[in-house]
Amino acid sequence: MGHEGPYTQLRPLAGGREWDATPEDVKAAERSQILLALMEETPTRADQRGDDETPPSTP
Repeated sequence: MGHEGPYTQLRPLAGGREWDATPEDVKAAERSQILLALMEETPTRADQRGDDETPPSTP
């Protein structure tokens, strides 16, 4: 996060294009929001396999 003139510059947790926000519109993310964002950015096992194969069932 940075500052450019009167604006605070924000960027997605996993990187990407930044955007400007007024400082009064910015607040710290809650722990649950951070965890959700991290989970959404984490590849799943299906993503790593690169196919739509159903994972084996556990006994």
